[in-house]
Amino acid sequence: MTMRQLILLCLLLLTGCNLNAPSAERATPTSSTALPSLPLLPDEERLVVAWVDGGNLIVWQTGDTLPRRVASGGVVQPYIAPDGNHIAFTRGPNGAAETLWSVDVLGTAEQQIVGERPRAYTPGTHQVGDVVWLDAVVLYFNTLSQSGPSFVARNDLYRANIRTREVALILAPTEGGRFYFSPDKETIVVVYPGTYGRQDGRIIALDPLKIREPRNLLFFVGVATGSERAFYPAIRWLPDSSAVLTAIPDSDLVYADNDSQFEVPLTRLWRLPIANPSDRELLGSLRISFFGLPRWSGNGDAINFLRRAAGTNDFTAYVADRVGQNDHALYAGTVGTIEQPQWIPESSEFYYARAEPDGTFVYYIGGIDRETQRLADEAIILPLFVSNDAYVYAALGNGRVDMRFARLGEESQFIGSAGVSVPIFDAILING
Repeated sequence: MTMRQLILLCLLLLTGCNLNAPSAERATPTSSTALPSLPLLPDEERLVVAWVDGGNLIVWQTGDTLPRRVASGGVVQPYIAPDGNHIAFTRGPNGAAETLWSVDVLGTAEQQIVGERPRAYTPGTHQVGDVVWLDAVVLYFNTLSQSGPSFVARNDLYRANIRTREVALILAPTEGGRFYFSPDKETIVVVYPGTYGRQDGRIIALDPLKIREPRNLLFFVGVATGSERAFYPAIRWLPDSSAVLTAIPDSDLVYADNDSQFEVPLTRLWRLPIANPSDRELLGSLRISFFGLPRWSGNGDAINFLRRAAGTNDFTAYVADRVGQNDHALYAGTVGTIEQPQWIPESSEFYYARAEPDGTFVYYIGGIDRETQRLADEAIILPLFVSNDAYVYAALGNGRVDMRFARLGEESQFIGSAGVSVPIFDAILING
C-alpha cells in the first residue's frame, strides 16, 4: 500500500459524514477566503477538480470564479469522468461507501446508480469497492461484503450506465477482482488474488461486454500478506495495449522479508500478451522487499522497487531497466520515513515523499534523465499528476486547506479552500 493510499484509507475511516443531510437541488457556490487565481491554461485545455469537504462534493473547473457544491451529505470519494462532464461518487454514513451516485459538474442531474440496484446488493451489508470510468457514460465497479467487523472483496465486476441507469453483472463473485482497462479501452484485465495455501490466483483478459469468454493470462500461487488482506499483483499496461506487465512474489516473501536467517526469495517479472497468452514471457527475477514490489514506468521501460536490509527496518529505493537489471540506488530510509516512488503518467519521471529531520514530509521529483530535486518549495499534501508536467495538490493554508494547481517549475495557482481537514479529491486535465 502506498503512502497516498494509506492516508486516504485513514481519512475514509475517520471522516464522519451525514447521510441524512438534504441533497442540493442545484449547484451552490461555496464561500472562500480568497477568490481563486485561475490556472493559466492554454485555450484547448480544461482542468476539473472535485473534492470532499464536510461530506459535500465540491467541484471547480476552468472558467469558474468560485468552486461550487454539487452534492450534499455523506459524500465519501469522487471519480471524474474522462470528459470532465460528470462525477461519480460514493456515499454513506461515517465514511462507508454504501451507495454510488453520479452528478454533472453543474450539479443539476444528481442520481443514484447503485443502492436500490443491483438486487444482490444491500447497502450496509455491502459497500462499493473500486470505481473506474470506461468512457463518458459507462463505469465499472466491484463490491465488498461484511465479514465480522470488516469488509472483504467479493471479487465481482459490474458495469453501470449513467444515462440508462442500467447496472449489469459482468463477473460473478470469485470470478472477478481488481480490474484495469487497456489504453485503447478494448480489453479489461482482471486479477483474482486466490487464497494463501489453498487456492491459486489468476489474471484474465476479457472484452468490456464479455461477449467472448475470458482468456487466462497467468495463474499464480496465492500470496501471503501477513494479514487478512488479500494480495493483488499490480498491473501495468503497455501503451499499445498489446500486453501487461506484472510482478509475482514468492508466496512466502512477506515472512522472509525481515528474517536475516533466510535468503530473500525471488519475485518474478512477467510480460503477459493479450492476443496469444501462451507466449507469456518471464522478463527476470529480483530479490526485493514485499513492501516495495516493482512498479513499471508508463512506457514499461523502467521499474522502481525497495530492498530491505536483512533484520532491520531500513529500506533503499532503486530504479532499474524493465527486466530489473542495471539498478542503482535512489535514496534510503526507515519504516515510516520512506515512500516508494510513484511514476508520473506518460513519463520516465517519478515522485515520492520523504521525512525530513524535523519530521515533516517533503515531496521530491526524479527520473531516468532528471536529477532528483524538491517538487515544490511549499509543504504540499498528496500531489496528483494530471499530465506529465502538471499536478493538483492540497496545501495547508491559514486555518484551512487549499486546493492548488501547478506545472513543474512554475508558480502554483489557487483553486479553492477545503475546510480544515485534508480533502479526498480527484482531478483531470482534458486536452481539446
